[in-house]
Amino acid sequence: MVLARRAGAGEQPNQATVLRARRLAAGLPVLDLSDSNPTRHGLGTPDALAAIAQAAPRAGAYEPDPRGALVARTALAATRGGSPEDYWLAASTSELYGWLLTLLADPGDLVAVPAPGYPLVEPLARFSGVGTLTYPVHYLHPYGWSLDLARLDAVVEDPRVRVLVLVSPGNPTGAYLQPAEVAHVVDLCARTGTALVIDEVFAPYPLDGAPSSQAGTTGCLTFVLDGLSKLLCAPQLKLGWVRVSGPAAQLDEVRRGLDQVADAALSVGAPVALALPTLLDLAPQVVAATGDRLRANLAAARRVLDEPYRVRRCDGGWSLVVDVPRYVSDDELTAALLDAGLWVHPGWFYDLVSPGALVLSLLPRPSAFEDGCRRLRSAVDALA
Repeated sequence: MVLARRAGAGEQPNQATVLRARRLAAGLPVLDLSDSNPTRHGLGTPDALAAIAQAAPRAGAYEPDPRGALVARTALAATRGGSPEDYWLAASTSELYGWLLTLLADPGDLVAVPAPGYPLVEPLARFSGVGTLTYPVHYLHPYGWSLDLARLDAVVEDPRVRVLVLVSPGNPTGAYLQPAEVAHVVDLCARTGTALVIDEVFAPYPLDGAPSSQAGTTGCLTFVLDGLSKLLCAPQLKLGWVRVSGPAAQLDEVRRGLDQVADAALSVGAPVALALPTLLDLAPQVVAATGDRLRANLAAARRVLDEPYRVRRCDGGWSLVVDVPRYVSDDELTAALLDAGLWVHPGWFYDLVSPGALVLSLLPRPSAFEDGCRRLRSAVDALA
């Protein structure tokens, strides 16, 4: 049997992943400083599961709606603005990316994605038969990250590009979109007829910067993604949503099309959808506790790793980029850290072009995180 090429059949793990698997198979310990699964770090709230259990008896009747349960969409509109008719529910933002690519792009079209960035949209685009084209995001210390607007213009003006993806704050850059960047992008998309997709799942977690949301943008066709995965530190609950906005003349056709795509999936389970009003009420306490964890770990990273290492500015989110002295290649560095019992994502995993860049998760418990930072520094210093 021959699998479709777009399924990624035949792809092999990189050497760093192979070395990590060997170490784990040998029973040797690995402190994973890349782990961004909040359920492994004591984050979230058990009240979320209680809310779903309480809603479950109301899920006995099947009342399908392509946009998801009205009670859930009404709660979203009440807390995030707009109308219930502006929202669609899905199992995750990843699923929503797939829906939007189906709605907005034909096989052979392109979607523009940031680099550096988390490698998620690329495989999702490939599954949909759509290609990707990257636009650069640049870093200047200590000021932070900015879009390369000239290059972005050139990318989006390619007639094959049907969708522009922005992530605010970026992963792993942590950069929030700035007002001037937003104005430029909205004008660009309106001029070229390009759909704008903005992923705001990390928006509730500001660190060095200030959050901003583009939900409700009307200057161009806009789809803003969010969900419970980050808001409640609960990726296992499987509920995401998209808010659609844009010029009124375009919205009727877009809504009909997205209804068709969503109606073919009907992916959200009724208990979690019916529980959403209560779950949204729980979000502030989860966000506050998680924010405390993020800030404590960011402070620890700066205390342990700054000078001559460099902890980059991080406006928000769950990840941190650290530049370490480059005594060996990035692959050799990853292997050396594994020998020291540490797993850290090398920057090339996210298309970070500067050598010696490492990406750390800010989610681990503070004692484990600071211990990991100290061990990381010792391991790198030993290479000098």
